[in-house]
Amino acid sequence: MFYLVIVDTRQTKKIACMRNVLLILLLISLPGCQPGKESPARSTALREVKRMIDQDSFPAKYIIMYEEPSNDIGSIYMITPANSPLVEGSLERPEKVIKYKDRYICLMNPMESIDMPKEKLIEITDYPNDTTTGPVYDEIWYIGVSKNGKKHSLVSATYKSYLTYRYYSFPQLLEYTFEDYDSTHLPRFILASYLLVVDSSYIPKGALFNHIQRIDGEIYYTNVLDEYFKENKDSIRKDFFAVLNGKDTLKLNVVDTITQHLFFESANNAAFFRSLTKEPWDKLYDLLRDSTFYFCAEKGTHVRHSVPYSDYYWLFSIHDNCSYKYVDELYRRGIKQSLKDLYGSYEEWDAN
Repeated sequence: MFYLVIVDTRQTKKIACMRNVLLILLLISLPGCQPGKESPARSTALREVKRMIDQDSFPAKYIIMYEEPSNDIGSIYMITPANSPLVEGSLERPEKVIKYKDRYICLMNPMESIDMPKEKLIEITDYPNDTTTGPVYDEIWYIGVSKNGKKHSLVSATYKSYLTYRYYSFPQLLEYTFEDYDSTHLPRFILASYLLVVDSSYIPKGALFNHIQRIDGEIYYTNVLDEYFKENKDSIRKDFFAVLNGKDTLKLNVVDTITQHLFFESANNAAFFRSLTKEPWDKLYDLLRDSTFYFCAEKGTHVRHSVPYSDYYWLFSIHDNCSYKYVDELYRRGIKQSLKDLYGSYEEWDAN
């Protein structure tokens, strides 16, 4: 037995067309999907920057509004007055420029954005014809904003060294990037940054497999009187940091302390790095982000505590093991293409 099914193809096409129209309308109505529409977090940060301009907080013509870490919790924007709409030290251009009164707010995001064409930037700002270079500005601001844009915090700092102005050193900003921490509940440690050290046979842009020798980096501690610095007479059971990959453990040995940062070098563990056979850089990035721990000696055993990762940097340098000379770099996933020639960009910037 069989059944004869008669299909009206015209009706079917009509229904399919209606579905496509409805889908397009739905996408347009979603937050962040409308062309040119800012996210709630960025809209809130922009309002705050405009308020500061109204109060004459910025002496410069240009204000760089650079998006730092951004996730499902919130976003953090670094606000810096500048003498041009370009990031100092490179030729990174904003993805968007907003003129407000006599100032130019330059919106920048290192992740998956497209730089404004140079010709368009000149048309808007005419920056090549600026007659004054202005002073070097040493004050910066951070704006932390919740994902929905309904809550934000503003902090300011004076640049003293590269270790003193990172966003995670401000307790008011932690809730906008870490799920479990805020100004009243501080993490004990934060993995700040790291780089890779490779053997002398490594070829730039080549495979990392079998070439990684160790990881060097910094761990920030929030309490200057942390018990970590108290003398531990039991050297066998002393506290330590480590990265875990299943049964493999990579110990991080602290070698120095500068400005609330513990500088570390990982132990010599070739087996740990050899286990990263498939896409070793991505795997290592995930491990350091999700599986870095502090092991605290308590009552004859070690208690494991997670160390959150700041996700502050998008560039990770690679150095030669013998000379410690820079030989290559790696990038965070999703970084925009224009930033992948940072050093060539710097040379061009320096020449101009």
